[in-house]
Amino acid sequence: MARLMERLRRRVLGPLFDRLGYDLVPATPDWAHRPVSPREVDRLLGNAAARLAQDIDAAGIACRHDLRALAEEFWELIPQAPVRQRRGGSGFNGALQLFVLMRALEPDFVIESGVFRGLTTWIIRQARPEAELFCRDPDLSRLQYRDPQARYCTQDWSTADWSGLDPTRTVAFFDDHVAQGRRVVEAHARGLTRLVFDDDVAAHRIHAHGGPAHPTIAMLGSLRDDPEPIRWQRNGRVFEQPGVDPVARKAARLIARSHAFDDLHGATGYAPARLTYVQLHPEGGG
Repeated sequence: MARLMERLRRRVLGPLFDRLGYDLVPATPDWAHRPVSPREVDRLLGNAAARLAQDIDAAGIACRHDLRALAEEFWELIPQAPVRQRRGGSGFNGALQLFVLMRALEPDFVIESGVFRGLTTWIIRQARPEAELFCRDPDLSRLQYRDPQARYCTQDWSTADWSGLDPTRTVAFFDDHVAQGRRVVEAHARGLTRLVFDDDVAAHRIHAHGGPAHPTIAMLGSLRDDPEPIRWQRNGRVFEQPGVDPVARKAARLIARSHAFDDLHGATGYAPARLTYVQLHPEGGG
């Protein structure tokens, strides 16, 4: 059946989609392609661990784990992922960064805003088996993995009462295509200080990405220093992030520290990741 479908894709469906201006590719995750000779595996994992060590240090995170050992554990783990996706969602590099961040931060509670097919939920569960997971997404029909212990809800995370969670033991992960400046303000109002964002794109690179919500974390500093609006064009449509944005300016004041992780493409060869760690000022600060 697999061979038949591949022939059908190449001879019939592929040419048809080409004429329509689309690409038809198998839904094979990037981690299905990997080196198998020990020397190259060792080099890939060593490069990734070294880069991750630099990022963890630059983010100001105290990690008690050996990062090379974490990379090796992830290497054996990711082929077992129950979610197979090629486009949309995390690939190898983003999943590796999330796995390492969750091990390093050691949260007992994780709020995940934006679940999509469930891969990141599975990664978080592998990294923190005993943590309580709260998964929020307006459309849960796309799930390929549903964590049996997680609590799912289609309402926005900001509508819930999180006062029962200890902020010092909680991490919020945002991959929801909602303005990241807004999420910073919401998190600070709820006493949270440790945040992880996906799709954090700098202003001069945002045109190359599929419309991440703005302002992104990377934009906040630019808007604080320069009131000039940020404009870009994608697929014939012009977008604009206003230079005078009260929410963005407030969010910038609330951030004590942020660090965009290396995309890891140079270390592993896999598709670039875009994870950023954000540390907020304590409640009342900023």
